[in-house]
Amino acid sequence: MKRFALALAALLIASPGLAQARIGIAAPLTDSAALLGEQIEAGAKAAAGTAGVETVTADTACTSEGGKAAAERLLAEGASIVIGFLCTEAIEAALPILTGKGVPVIDVGVRANRLTDRRERSGQLVWRVAPRSDAEATAIAESVATRWSDEPFGFIEDGSIANRALTDTVRRLLGDKGLQPSLMDNFRPAEEKQFGLARRLQRSGVTRFVIAGDRPDIAVILRDAAELGLDLEVIGGESLMDETSVDQPLGDGVIAVLPPMRFPALVETLGDKARGYTGPAYASAEIAVEAFALAKESDRSLADILNGETFETVLGPARFDEKGDSGLLAWRPYVWTGEDFAPLADQAAHSGSDR
Repeated sequence: MKRFALALAALLIASPGLAQARIGIAAPLTDSAALLGEQIEAGAKAAAGTAGVETVTADTACTSEGGKAAAERLLAEGASIVIGFLCTEAIEAALPILTGKGVPVIDVGVRANRLTDRRERSGQLVWRVAPRSDAEATAIAESVATRWSDEPFGFIEDGSIANRALTDTVRRLLGDKGLQPSLMDNFRPAEEKQFGLARRLQRSGVTRFVIAGDRPDIAVILRDAAELGLDLEVIGGESLMDETSVDQPLGDGVIAVLPPMRFPALVETLGDKARGYTGPAYASAEIAVEAFALAKESDRSLADILNGETFETVLGPARFDEKGDSGLLAWRPYVWTGEDFAPLADQAAHSGSDR
């Protein structure tokens, strides 16, 4: 990876035009999302710096007004390509402005399906490293089908719109595989006890569940079920990454289907910052640098290059599909070990990312 980055740097320096190419970084750097925005900035700057490419950063503030202002600032600062964005409102406000000037955007955090689903119709210059929002349901369904295809299983959700939708989608995907749940149930979130639910589960005889809810609620459900002598097998989604209380830790063996959030290949470069959005931002900057280098050797636009090439990144090879999605941050099952989520023993190793 280092040799490749140095070769790209040499190509850029050899071309006066591309030597001035700049990567724009659009990230929320104020208020509650600032920590995540700083991860984007750190990852992008590290990759660009390795290749000798300049960057300029603009705060999106995770608002439509902030996205518009960030786009205008990045254009004024001469950005040739923009990476970043965590919030739908910001990127949707920025895209018309950047597309109007022919500046491509590589998204690292917005998962809304519509961002790329409407790309062909809108003509917007957007590509995505972030996973699509429907990728979570697909990965959970695959995990259930792999582990419980011959066993009774059920669904439990907390009644929220998002988790009900997640449950419905997973159920539909499993139905397409000929798998139907034996039980559907729900619970009221943020309760100190869940014995009512635990007793219903005990009476059902089903012990394998997809639970769509926050991590503290799932911890309470498992605790109360265990007190009744019920040993549950649980598969959950990204909400299991939420912090839970010290008083009620998550039970060992819980499976969470997650996108990669730690990146061992970047530890040498970023130390303990090699997690969260630093990995997607680093990979996006690598893609931008490679696109600059390929543009130097031809008369192709950055957009044509992004549409047609495979890029070498710290997370593995990246190639964008016809919608502009890369599939680079593939969701995988992880298991709770008492302190953290770790890859399952039977999971194939991934070269660039892991938890």
